[in-house]
Amino acid sequence: MNSDAATTTAPEQQWDPGDPLDTAFVDGELAIREELRRGDFTRWQRPGGHELRERLTDLPERLFLFQAGDRWYAGCKTISDYVLDQGMPGVFCSRVYWYNVVGTVTSVRTSDADARIVFRPLDEAGRRAAFEAITPLTEIVHPFAKQRDPGREKTSPPDGWLVTEDRAAFLGLGEDHIRRYTRKRFGAWTAAAAEDVLAYDPACSTGQFLSEFAALDPDRIRTVGQDLSRQMADYATARLERVVCGDAMSPAVEPGSVDILFSRFLNSEVVSTAQARSILPGLVRTLRPGGTMVLLGHSPVLLDTLDLESAGLRVRQSVARQDDYLFQYYVCEHGG
Repeated sequence: MNSDAATTTAPEQQWDPGDPLDTAFVDGELAIREELRRGDFTRWQRPGGHELRERLTDLPERLFLFQAGDRWYAGCKTISDYVLDQGMPGVFCSRVYWYNVVGTVTSVRTSDADARIVFRPLDEAGRRAAFEAITPLTEIVHPFAKQRDPGREKTSPPDGWLVTEDRAAFLGLGEDHIRRYTRKRFGAWTAAAAEDVLAYDPACSTGQFLSEFAALDPDRIRTVGQDLSRQMADYATARLERVVCGDAMSPAVEPGSVDILFSRFLNSEVVSTAQARSILPGLVRTLRPGGTMVLLGHSPVLLDTLDLESAGLRVRQSVARQDDYLFQYYVCEHGG
């Protein structure tokens, strides 16, 4: 494989995954999940109603909203099985289940420290009906950005992430279901393409996502990866045809050349919302007229339909349904 990335080997480094989650915390998360499955909303009941409340520096990413018909619904994510069964770092993943839907929204309010959704609980039938009413164009909105410190969104390190063999395996865990869905979603699309397909990932990480997509038709899908981290770019070289170490603000491809672009980094805890909105227009310019941009990821996407359409995209899908869960999955077409 050819690469624009440096070929020097970084000094041996060890990745520290951090301490495992506290047992009491995990037990508490499991209790929340079981209560939601039973429809027991006692822990969220207040004298004036029911509220979901999270500190912005704690777990605000668990709270979500969506609209079905003329109603807005509130939801609360629960600890991911990837964390429980496979030891993935973090707490949540992108998946939403019927029991994560809690009820209809009464009000939404934020302070400088926390976020609050007041809701009216629904019974199980109502919650399941709301979940089933979610269409491919329903947006699952995570309105509260996670903060590292008060007033500052949590983002990745400015020079990107360290990668080792162990960390590469962990990084791929939370997107397993997304990679599987992507292969199914675009299998017929790649087969019907009249010419070679140029696939670009401007924050390719280990290259696993783009390389698995290219496996749909390795003779016709050309891959270009880019990553801010020199180590990530070096690591991805073995998986992709071309890899560039660089900031996505300066795309590694020519304007109007890309058939499909996968964005897995305009997401919470990777960049800030302001950064995501600033980076988006340059990425859109890399697409050929009619080209496709897909936004997805382990953590919540920071952009919504208004942001995407304002940048010249047509949103064709915003949610994916697979097995017994849903997750954010924006498929957009470049308007030309």
